[in-house]
Amino acid sequence: MKRWFLYPISILFIFIITISLLIGEDKAWVDCSNEEDLYRYVNKGWKVDKVVKNGDVVLNKNGIKYFHKNEYPRIWLSKGNKVKALNFGWRCYFLEGPELNFTKTNYQTYSAEKYGDVIAKYEIENGEYVITQEVTYQELWKIDPNTREKKSIKKAFSIEKFAEHCESIGENPLFFATVKEYFFLGGWAEPRHLTIFDLDGNKLGIAPNWEYAEQFCDFY
Repeated sequence: MKRWFLYPISILFIFIITISLLIGEDKAWVDCSNEEDLYRYVNKGWKVDKVVKNGDVVLNKNGIKYFHKNEYPRIWLSKGNKVKALNFGWRCYFLEGPELNFTKTNYQTYSAEKYGDVIAKYEIENGEYVITQEVTYQELWKIDPNTREKKSIKKAFSIEKFAEHCESIGENPLFFATVKEYFFLGGWAEPRHLTIFDLDGNKLGIAPNWEYAEQFCDFY
């Protein structure tokens, strides 16, 4: 009785294996990058610039903003004039593959407006400030009213809000930013607090979260 029960199951199993071998792998999908690839590049001197997570706003190669909708991250690295993006996941579409490779020259060429797009403008204390989205970070600039040239104030993972003043901090106005720090042999520490700067880019303190900051600061 037991043999009769196992016989059709064995036949079905052999049939499934045979069909899968005849069909073969779907060539539209390839293996993605993994942690071994990341460590290999870091050991070769590549620097981790940014980790794009699900829901992050990023720019594609044409300078168009989009939401990264993927449960797996994309990790950007750079080394000298080279830029690399590692695609993580259990499978990747063949057009992107496990990684994307560029040089900084053509990276900036085919995205002219690209990673320098102005994403916000502010007028604070009669001064004009803009925030640009770069490849792996945001940058705060002050605009010279006479020449219209930009002066870099601060680069950070994300430039957040501006405050008129905060209690116990003498300098004002201020701005808050999310700063991501990297380990010297690769990898990074996820930001756990907000960093406070004056409008010259000098660090003045930190705040654990927005709820805390809003108790003691008046924001624009």
